[in-house]
Amino acid sequence: MKHFSEQVWTDFVRGVGPSKTNGEIEGHIASGCADCVAAVGMWKKVSSIAANEPSFTPPDHAVRMVKVEFAATQSSRPTPWTMARLVFDSLSQPLTAGVRSGASDSRQLMFDAEGTMVDLVLDTRPQSGTISLVGQVVDKGGAKVAPRQVAVILWTETGQPLAETSANEFGEFQMEFPAQARLRLSVEIVGQKPIRIPPMNLNSPDVMRSVT
Repeated sequence: MKHFSEQVWTDFVRGVGPSKTNGEIEGHIASGCADCVAAVGMWKKVSSIAANEPSFTPPDHAVRMVKVEFAATQSSRPTPWTMARLVFDSLSQPLTAGVRSGASDSRQLMFDAEGTMVDLVLDTRPQSGTISLVGQVVDKGGAKVAPRQVAVILWTETGQPLAETSANEFGEFQMEFPAQARLRLSVEIVGQKPIRIPPMNLNSPDVMRSVT
């Protein structure tokens, strides 16, 4: 009996070959042909490697972070961007009448970037030494932001991306990260200039201090 082609072997180990051909192969292997026993073992290993290949694919968020970092370090010319303007800070609001003093682990900031509003709420996590950031990106005119078209990236003072997330269909997003000084936040909306939030000292308890 003649030996089988590579195409026949690949169909056989995947179980997609014709039943008649698969039966012939099984009978031939059972007859003790050493070459074909070795061949089927090799092709089964190849099939197993191919089946496991998707598990080696990096997650989407890791790919995005690498692309962002590569673009930041390799760009030959600066990308136009808009610096957001602080329009509200809960720390600057007077205490309620009758309240002598108050302390809060939360702080709300609102920024305006040429009609795009970025609302941020920062919460300190003293036990874990992290900061929780919840925000929303909306158009001042009331237009909705398309889902998955808004990327929010947190950068270190040296320009390294620390965290990244995408806003949902309501422009809402959330991230948690280690508390540290001079972090910068950027909001990238498809079809618009990136928005930069002024550097913030997010060292607990620096969260409760002014934007610098």
